[in-house]
Amino acid sequence: MDLSQVVIFLILNFILIVSSASIPTQCKIPSDLKVRYKSLSKAAIDNNFFLPAEMAPAENRTTLTDGDKKCPVSLESFGEIRERSTCPWYLDITHDSTVFPPSRREARCRCETCVGPKYTNQECTPVHTKMTVLKRTGECIDGLYVYKPDIIYVSTACVCARKVDVNRDDNGN
Repeated sequence: MDLSQVVIFLILNFILIVSSASIPTQCKIPSDLKVRYKSLSKAAIDNNFFLPAEMAPAENRTTLTDGDKKCPVSLESFGEIRERSTCPWYLDITHDSTVFPPSRREARCRCETCVGPKYTNQECTPVHTKMTVLKRTGECIDGLYVYKPDIIYVSTACVCARKVDVNRDDNGN
């Protein structure tokens, strides 16, 4: 090989490497996420797992509503607990394509203060529960997104609680 052939060989290799490096890799969601999530949920001890809600549309984040959003004037004496509670709530179906399961139901308080005349110094507060999910890391290996276990807090109900007094310290003063 003479010098001109070596130069042409190097230039062609350089062009091939540069052109292939500029082609973006299309990352895909692994097909085994459901299996990985099930094995992860079996291994958990202190974390709660929830079955995903019905699949919402495929956008990154969307919300659908299940239940009345208005604060009632009086309490219901029948129906689901979320309707009979002194702090009634409705359910949002939240979809987040960056985690698995991508859909989950979350409670939203319908009222700011507790329903009923004896609850003047109390407010409605959401109760949060830990949920383990598989979170997309942003890495792409062999054309597949990488997911790692992560803990998120999901609002599961609303309760009537005393209002926090911001003027008091931890000793009650």
